[in-house]
Amino acid sequence: MISVIVPFWNSEKWIGRCCESLIRQPGDMEFILVDDQSTDEGYDIACDYANKDQRITVTGNQFGNKKGVSGARNVGLDFANGEWITFLDADDELVPEASEVFERMMHLDGTANIIQANHLRHYEKTGHTKLKYANERGIYQLCDMPFSIWPKCWCMVWNKLIRKSFLDDYNIRFVEALQYGEDEIFNLEMLACDDRLFHTKRETVTVMRNFDNKQSLSRIKTLDQEGLVAQSRALEDFMLRTDDKKMRSAVYQILAEHWNSGRYREAFEL
Repeated sequence: MISVIVPFWNSEKWIGRCCESLIRQPGDMEFILVDDQSTDEGYDIACDYANKDQRITVTGNQFGNKKGVSGARNVGLDFANGEWITFLDADDELVPEASEVFERMMHLDGTANIIQANHLRHYEKTGHTKLKYANERGIYQLCDMPFSIWPKCWCMVWNKLIRKSFLDDYNIRFVEALQYGEDEIFNLEMLACDDRLFHTKRETVTVMRNFDNKQSLSRIKTLDQEGLVAQSRALEDFMLRTDDKKMRSAVYQILAEHWNSGRYREAFEL
């Protein structure tokens, strides 16, 4: 079974579209929708879909405090019963053929723990949909590769199928204190335990990313200096904990890219 974890907050405009993409997926799947203290009608809409499809579980609102996207995803991981895990943002969709693609991905290699697919992006302003940041099929052994040629979107979680027992065996979870880079650290933690990233063929996609919600739970970012420093410290901590020199080199380059980025420069008025 595949568990699809969907964190959401104040997503009444988008959660229905997301749920429609879930319930049209056939097969042995469960959909865990984690409400992060919504104040709009999003929770009720999600519950309506749970009444339509018993594979949908809505949880999270009973915890009484806002957890952020990382905490909400961790709640989903605790509830998940699937052999495989994937993540989806509430304003995005699974493409109609996603379940078939997941089935092929699961059987790509019996030793795989982390399998990545490509994705589509839809831009509301122009109405255009296109394949973006696509990778070629293959097994990417990241510790044997220069960071500059790591596969695109390696740092995202919503484009991956991850073996649940792998996450549990190594106690891999999201760092809830992070405002920035939570996906990045989560993936680095995985790759420190298994540096093989299996990739499906270039045309294979599972997710439609919709760029019409500036308030997405996973996209709300502020120019907060403390949050950016926390991201850097988490990367530095990871670099200290790994003995692999190539992985350390990759993290060093990631840090260098961050501190030279427009977001960091603007936040610190550099």
